[in-house]
Amino acid sequence: MSSADETFCDKAFVEQLDKELSAGRSFVLIGVAATKGSMPRAAGARMAALSDGTFIGTVGGGRVEQMAQERASRILAGAEGNAIAWYTHAVTKMACGGDALLTFRKVVPEDSWRTFLEGILARLEGGISSVLEEDWSDPALPTISCTDLDDLPEGDPRATLDVASWDEERKIYRAPLGPDPICYVFGAGHVGQALVPVLAHIDFRVVVLDDRQELARPELFPDAEDVRCGSFGELARTLPITSRDYCVVATHGHVADIEVLEGAMRKRPAYVGCIGSRGKAAFVKKTLEEAGVPGVERLHLPIGEDILAVTPAEIAISIAAQLIRCRAELRPERPHSH
Repeated sequence: MSSADETFCDKAFVEQLDKELSAGRSFVLIGVAATKGSMPRAAGARMAALSDGTFIGTVGGGRVEQMAQERASRILAGAEGNAIAWYTHAVTKMACGGDALLTFRKVVPEDSWRTFLEGILARLEGGISSVLEEDWSDPALPTISCTDLDDLPEGDPRATLDVASWDEERKIYRAPLGPDPICYVFGAGHVGQALVPVLAHIDFRVVVLDDRQELARPELFPDAEDVRCGSFGELARTLPITSRDYCVVATHGHVADIEVLEGAMRKRPAYVGCIGSRGKAAFVKKTLEEAGVPGVERLHLPIGEDILAVTPAEIAISIAAQLIRCRAELRPERPHSH
């Protein structure tokens, strides 16, 4: 994941903006809505021009940032209005680097922005996952809102968004707020031990869970963010699994697998996969359907890409490959295959 520094996921940055408004001072908020080519900062980066002539945050430095600061200063002085514009090579006259789509919005103390910023801070402090949305279809009067994942309707594509996105046709910017997605690995056996370092290497936050104390040990999983021991069913029911998260089920038996699936799938994570044969798949899916568990048709069972994997290390690679595919397919802009 890209850095959260100087974005709306950066608590210190948001607090600075709130402090300006609480003191009765206006500022101009600059945002990176999209990029093309190589840019130092990705979509979501923010910078603010303050009333005392200073700036906080960065949109990447260089000529792009210099031009952004100059424009923000004019907007703050009332010489220009809100704006959205591409800063391309033709505009910046830079010989290298990429292009950036920047937004410029003047925020004044009379706005409802203090309420908005305090809502963002409350979400960050509470670890609440949400999605930010800015509508720039009318640059003179852009709107901004934040919606918790729990408040989104079923099937809403914003529920699984884990990177910033720009809709060029509708002029809408969206970005996830809150913790980065987690891959919950239920099962600390041979497959789990082979899988966790692979997932960590491809930028998944990993939490490992098992009901066996001799296996649920942090020293066995140095790449995991957390390792927990407890009843599989209870863990699956009580974990704060969101629609952005992933679940890999590789416990020590059918009963435990079903307990986990019944608890986890009711929270509609972005991905659920379970180790097992095709014969097991029919039994498990029938059991889940009879229990009224939603999303059975999306369950990956057998788990992993079909690469004829046999050993725990090979199975780990097949699972990681499937997670990479799933993550890419959930994003608005898919990378090119190689």
